[in-house]
Amino acid sequence: MFPDGFLKPIPPAPDFDWEAIPAPVECGEPLVDPTRLSSRITYGAAYLRQGLPGEEICLVRQGVALRLCQAADKLPQGYGIYIFDSLRSLKVQKALYDQFYAVARKERPQASPAELEKIIDEFVAVPVKRLDRPSPHATGGAVDLTLSRDGQLLDMGVDFDDFTDLAHTDALEIACPPGLEEARDNRRLLYHLMESVGLVNYSSEWWHYAYGERQWAAREGCAPIYGFCPECDFEAL
Repeated sequence: MFPDGFLKPIPPAPDFDWEAIPAPVECGEPLVDPTRLSSRITYGAAYLRQGLPGEEICLVRQGVALRLCQAADKLPQGYGIYIFDSLRSLKVQKALYDQFYAVARKERPQASPAELEKIIDEFVAVPVKRLDRPSPHATGGAVDLTLSRDGQLLDMGVDFDDFTDLAHTDALEIACPPGLEEARDNRRLLYHLMESVGLVNYSSEWWHYAYGERQWAAREGCAPIYGFCPECDFEAL
């Protein structure tokens, strides 16, 4: 059984003053592969499976990896953590941005380039190298993940990288369509499990959790401790 409280409703997302977050103060933590630390953590290399230039190895900062292991240890027998994506190079970021831009332009043919960029920014960061404001996945502090049971991914209502409002973490709390009650509860389990080990959720994506980067820093009231990883500069723009 999960610990008490893991089926509580997901609270509304807090408001942050993103412009007030200071530049990172890099702590120097190394990158590690969490799948080597726990047999209950697996990596799916989601973007490689889609034919995009994704990462073959799952890498996150050591602090993130240790927290993922703590979360895995809290899971009941048969459950595991499945990682879609972790550290992301600028090359991969550009491929994702271009893919989402094409989808948005097709779905909203009347939208201006500025309007499309605003829509896309909710889901995919602009693929630029900014040392003062690195994108979460370029720091090694962000990870896209879900839960599995007996090798099968739990139903979360919509898939990873869904491009609709139903992807918002609390979307099924606000209005749960008939038949998605189990998905709502699965989101609650994932949310409270990750929160219990110090990982924070990005409210537009039920799958995105992070530590040490800008959103974590905003909630903690401090500077980010993870800056831009040099490893992300491979074939940079």
